Amino acid sequence: MVSSSMPSEISRRRVPLRKLVAAEDIRDAQVREALGQIGRCEWAQRHDGLTKYHDDIWGERPSDDREFFERLMLEVFHAGLSWTLIWNKYEGFRRAYDDFDIKKVAAYGSKDVDRLMHDPNVVRSEKKIAAAIKNAQRVQEIQDRDGSFESFLVGLPESKDSKVKVLSSTFAFVGPGTARGYLSATGLEIPPHHPYCFKADNPSWTVV
Repeated sequence: MVSSSMPSEISRRRVPLRKLVAAEDIRDAQVREALGQIGRCEWAQRHDGLTKYHDDIWGERPSDDREFFERLMLEVFHAGLSWTLIWNKYEGFRRAYDDFDIKKVAAYGSKDVDRLMHDPNVVRSEKKIAAAIKNAQRVQEIQDRDGSFESFLVGLPESKDSKVKVLSSTFAFVGPGTARGYLSATGLEIPPHHPYCFKADNPSWTVV
């Protein structure tokens, strides 16, 4: 039972996504704990799709270069927009961008740009579409040089600030915020899980 010193119900506020814990998150987590629910970042409790993303994807090691590229694309399209919007459009992105196939996206031309600009299931930003194509081409160059995209990422400098600088200077439409989001999304840096979250103590896979 929730004690009289604790809130008696979960608030109906809009919870900022993928953000550090706030006092309101702690209060809601106390109610969830009293109800016997699994502790996870409060933003991930509000939507089944976000729960799956939080539990199975965010901060987990991508399985191959295609998946590393997929998460880069999603972070680029996320810039300036709601993550809920991006994640709700995930299947649309996957279909429209050939399952995030690096070689296919790198070969996109004007007809593909026009197709994507008229597809309501993706983010229709010409600059971001152009960045996706350019970034696919850049990943191909990295693969030719380093053997794989993963090898390049694992070889990034040790400090987070240095990683951010390299990513921002290498890829299109990747500013510091997008670079930090990508590092967390791929587990190259430990994501900011809330302290009561069951994934809070998970180490970065790069140091396992």
